[in-house]
Amino acid sequence: MLELIKNTQLPASPEYPGLSPDAGIPLSTLKSLRTEWLTQFSWQKEQAAINKYPQFTAEIEGLTVHFIHQKSNKPDAIPLILFHGWPGSFLEFIPLIGDLTKNGKTSTGKSVSFDVVIPNLPGFGPSSAPPANWSTEDTARIFNTLMTDVLGYKTFAAHGTDWGCSVAYHLYSSYNSTVRATQLVFLPFFPFTPDQLAAEGIELDALEKFEEGGFMEWYTNGQAYFQLESTKVSASEGHRMNEKVF
Repeated sequence: MLELIKNTQLPASPEYPGLSPDAGIPLSTLKSLRTEWLTQFSWQKEQAAINKYPQFTAEIEGLTVHFIHQKSNKPDAIPLILFHGWPGSFLEFIPLIGDLTKNGKTSTGKSVSFDVVIPNLPGFGPSSAPPANWSTEDTARIFNTLMTDVLGYKTFAAHGTDWGCSVAYHLYSSYNSTVRATQLVFLPFFPFTPDQLAAEGIELDALEKFEEGGFMEWYTNGQAYFQLESTKVSASEGHRMNEKVF
């Protein structure tokens, strides 16, 4: 990898000088990243940072599930499972472990800390690939098993980002006797459009209208890549491949 970066030839000057970074990555940024990779990156250091936390695997429904399990030293710590997105891995959440396992304060002054579980979703990293027709509902089920049957937690909380939001959502909707709280940073479903809201006779308050406006801006102008990934033609197979849209 480093040899490839070393042998990469960058142009001496920008092809289109004066353009905003919105038009693409500036040449100066690429040169800076190249220098950082060649002079500062250490795989041994990165590996040590990853291995600082205890990692395990569990066999659930024929799948090997890889995860970090870092417990707080507080007996009343809240079990919390964190789901990464696509593309991604459990590495996304490693910087959060220290703060989450420490004793902190809520906005009301109550002490709180977490037992942190960070898995790789099936097919990501060391976790094995799932069988055909596997769904996010199936993923939610095996992680409920991990938290309750394997790790022995009676109740727990879940957080999801990107694709992990769908897993966290299905955990809460299907296993809400064990999953007592869920935080999502991306909704795994589409809100109603203004026409649908009007048809249902639903009126929004000022904050809801603001949030609806943000959704419609994305829905109108920001989802081209999402649509491309949702329905695409495979040149090798010559037929349309439909990906599940949650």
